[in-house]
Amino acid sequence: MKKERKVFKELLPPDEAMRRLEERVPPTPPEAEEVPIEEALGFYLAEDVKSPINLPPYPRSAADGYAVRARSTWGASEDEPVELRVVGEVRVGEAPGFELKEGEAAEVDTGSALPPGADAVVMIEYVKEVGDKILVYKSVVPGENVLWPATDVYSGQPLWKRGTRVDSRVIASLASVGIRKVRVWRPKVYLISTGSELVEPGKPLETGKIYDVNTYSLQARLREEGFVPIVHGVVPDDKEEIKKAILEGVEKADVVVTTGSTSAGPADFVYRAVGEVGEVLVHGLAFKPGKPVMLGVVKGKPVFGLAGHPDSAYFNLERLVIPYLRKMVKADERSQSSTKAVAATSFVGAKGRRTHVPVSLLTDGSRWFAFPASHSDHAMVSYSKADGYIVIPETRRAPVEPGEEVEVWLFKDPSYKGAIVGDTDVAVDAVVERLDYPPKMLPLGSYSGAYASKMSLRSVWISPEAVGKEVEVEVVAVGRGERVGVPHKSSFLYPFFSKFLEVEGISREELQKRFVRVTMPTPQALASAVASGEVDAAITTRNAAEALGLDWRPLSKAKLYIGWTEDHAELGREVLNEFLRRGG
Repeated sequence: MKKERKVFKELLPPDEAMRRLEERVPPTPPEAEEVPIEEALGFYLAEDVKSPINLPPYPRSAADGYAVRARSTWGASEDEPVELRVVGEVRVGEAPGFELKEGEAAEVDTGSALPPGADAVVMIEYVKEVGDKILVYKSVVPGENVLWPATDVYSGQPLWKRGTRVDSRVIASLASVGIRKVRVWRPKVYLISTGSELVEPGKPLETGKIYDVNTYSLQARLREEGFVPIVHGVVPDDKEEIKKAILEGVEKADVVVTTGSTSAGPADFVYRAVGEVGEVLVHGLAFKPGKPVMLGVVKGKPVFGLAGHPDSAYFNLERLVIPYLRKMVKADERSQSSTKAVAATSFVGAKGRRTHVPVSLLTDGSRWFAFPASHSDHAMVSYSKADGYIVIPETRRAPVEPGEEVEVWLFKDPSYKGAIVGDTDVAVDAVVERLDYPPKMLPLGSYSGAYASKMSLRSVWISPEAVGKEVEVEVVAVGRGERVGVPHKSSFLYPFFSKFLEVEGISREELQKRFVRVTMPTPQALASAVASGEVDAAITTRNAAEALGLDWRPLSKAKLYIGWTEDHAELGREVLNEFLRRGG
């Protein structure tokens, strides 16, 4: 029997999809909770906060010295000091027990309360103590070295608006005016990862299984934003189990987020489950990554069905769920920072869908240059190291061309101490392991290294087409069999693949018909695939093969050129010497 498969007939722009959700389930705040200020960190104020007191609450000394009536010091100079009688002292934390009259002084510390009658403080540097008197060598004016009441905050002054996220500075200000507890919003988000293939990290990974990334990455991201994740865990691809988890989620949380099982396949059950216990509002966005996203409502609570790929799920959370949650807590609309950059290569959008492409940035000292963060669309580790992303509109048909100016929406500050771009081998890995800082790594192949060389981007570049010091790398074959590891076209190994086929006695026609071909981006990945049994044979480097204890057969020699900008000279020489030390 043919299983049911959904076809996406209408792909909505994300803005329109969210408008439909918000009309049906307005993002209203959850019930406020009163907590001690030290437990409020990271959450959102549920009400405006005003100061209950003046701050300072009384006149205080701003210096160590003597409290005086200012007019008592007038005329004082180095040659003709003024003599005042010391009538007491006020230490920090003490209440003055006397009133200061003209011609009198009282010793005070920084922060001491001023005795009544005092209106200035003479700093200790301008005073000489003589018995129960002092000689003042510099006159002061009223208010000098004094903190008057309410000069920082007045009683009733608005301090923080509702929707303010509580950070250390907010807590400091609350404690300063004596506030011990505040009311906060802490929206709860129920996380459900779906997929019979998912395994908890730390457990053995059997064939056909993958580690559950979304449970951990999404709950971490929610905590970073001040929201409370409630983790259900993994649910198998079973509609009844998914329904049960969603119904549990709407009872325990304000928002339910599922990942996976939203696409068009017969085993994708989330939209079916939501449709049976609630209402599906949207299924399918003109959005990449995120085409299969589903938005629904169950028992008055919003349900976000996100894509299953970890990078897609993370991006969907960032662009859809978090903005909705921020509206719930009345937070200011965030203006994400961006920067202009030059496209270092071409970028192609998905037809009819707004496409978000993660990028890494290098600079020539005056401009940023945008490189793809990875060769793959679904590379979570590379995505996590990206500096930001570019947006290719759904209306654009032509690719973004090299040299074109693009807007990069930043995940983080793109500045860096060191960077290595282009081709790679285990020599690069060895250098990186020895560094005491994390360099920016762009192992994107020969073109990227040559481009960095041509544009003098602040980095160490490696490529057969770059300007730099020549090194020779031995290209080898490892393993034998019908599952073949093929170098990515961007790799310096790719031109040697024909030699590999010739030595192995494989014709191009035979390769197409009989052999399984698996493309890998780097020599290390190719060698690792053979060592782990993912492929039977591959082309790689001698260094990569020996690092994993693989037997190898010589094929050829490759010439690479390693160069660098002056600010990367130390790192560049270290990379060069490591290649030379290993001798290919």
